[in-house]
Amino acid sequence: MKIRTSGVVDRPESGHDAAASQEFAVFARGLSKHYRNPWTLKVTPGLDRLDLEVRRGEVMGYLGPNGAGKTTTLKLLTGLIQPSAGAAWLLGESIEDTSSRRRLGFLPEQPYFYDYLSGVEYLEMAGQLSGLAGAEASRRAKHWLGRVGLGDRPKLRLRKYSKGMLQRLGLAAALVHEPELLILDEPMSGLDPFGRRDVRELILEQRERGVTVLFSSHVLPDVEALCDRVAIVMHGRLQRVATVAELMDSGSHAVVFRCGGQAVIELPAGWSEFLSRRDRAGETEFTLKDTARTREVLAWLVQSRLEVRAVTPHRSSLEDLFLATANRAPGTPDERRSA
Repeated sequence: MKIRTSGVVDRPESGHDAAASQEFAVFARGLSKHYRNPWTLKVTPGLDRLDLEVRRGEVMGYLGPNGAGKTTTLKLLTGLIQPSAGAAWLLGESIEDTSSRRRLGFLPEQPYFYDYLSGVEYLEMAGQLSGLAGAEASRRAKHWLGRVGLGDRPKLRLRKYSKGMLQRLGLAAALVHEPELLILDEPMSGLDPFGRRDVRELILEQRERGVTVLFSSHVLPDVEALCDRVAIVMHGRLQRVATVAELMDSGSHAVVFRCGGQAVIELPAGWSEFLSRRDRAGETEFTLKDTARTREVLAWLVQSRLEVRAVTPHRSSLEDLFLATANRAPGTPDERRSA
């Protein structure tokens, strides 16, 4: 079988890829989407030759700046748009087959709601569209409406829901049929800290059930707390896939010494290469880049009769590593858009 094309050479799926896909919840090979300008006929890549594997039962974060190709990827996987080239499988079934979406729960970035329905009615409809019988759809609708914190007003019409309430309802709709694979596009969008906490708990709960979760997000602390692995995409191309621990270990490490008062001392000769200082209100802060010299620097501070208030190890945050990956990616966003 060949995937339809749009001005590029397609890539037929191979028997080897189809067999390998059985081991993964999401398996993509050479997945691409190109857009042709109807006036200039210029072809612009939205996603370029994505090879991605999401293991069964894991939570994977899909990261990238606006326009990187995250939503394009998720729309391709869920059948909302057709690929220009390549192939992909969900739970071992080709995305070209509608059966691949029977065990899928999906929350789009901008879900559409029928605002004349109540929350329960909307979830009942979502459950029945997912194959649930009427009585079972009604039971689960009430359960999931309460589970996402909206059960106190089950008859409230959706036109009166806030953005955060609609986001919670969309997540409930993705979960009402208890899918094996959950794909979420910016699930934290529009949520207050309490809502984000509830969504984090739901995602962790699904992982404990053995559900695979693939979600995109700009809220990097949530990604760091939830994900087994992270995939970073830039300018339509996958840049890196790693566990959160591997990303953190690959980042820079430092030690910060906080000393009371304004330190009236100079750094020893040559130390400025690995030790810097910053004067703050009522204290001085020294940052050591070479962590192997922690004891040496601490001994120097004590000998200099400084009041050492704290010695704190620091490591790069996921946000730091994400920005570093973005800076290393070839080409700038403007260059990519004009290509």
